[in-house]
Amino acid sequence: MGLSFLRRLLGKVRAELFPPVSMQTPFRRRRVTQRGVAPEVRSRVVTKLVEAIEEAELLAKASGKRTRRGGGGISPKERWYQLMAYLAQVLDGVLKNLDLESVKEKMDQIDLVLDELQRTTPTSG
Repeated sequence: MGLSFLRRLLGKVRAELFPPVSMQTPFRRRRVTQRGVAPEVRSRVVTKLVEAIEEAELLAKASGKRTRRGGGGISPKERWYQLMAYLAQVLDGVLKNLDLESVKEKMDQIDLVLDELQRTTPTSG
C-alpha cells in the first residue's frame, strides 16, 4: 500500500468534500449538515480518513528514525506522525462540521507533507 495508497484515499476525500462546480446540482434536494456536506458524504469521508490514519500509522512504525539528506532535519518516522496529526485534524473538522475552508487548508498541508515524504523516503510506495 504505502504513499500511493494514501494519495488515492486523500484524493477521494478531497473529491467528496470539494466537488467540481459542474457536479454540484442545485435541483437535487438532499438533507445536508449545517456546513453543506451531506451526511452520506460525511460518513464516507470519515471512513476514508480513518483508513488513511491507520495506513500512516503502519508506515510510521515501519520507517526509520534517522534523518535522510534533504529531509529538513526531521526523520521519516516524525514526518509520518506529523501526517497522522494533520489527518486527525481534518477528521476532527469533518466530525465537528467546521468550515470547509479550514479543512481545505489542512488538506493542503497534508499534500505538502506527502510531497516531502515522497522526496525523502525511497521505498514509500
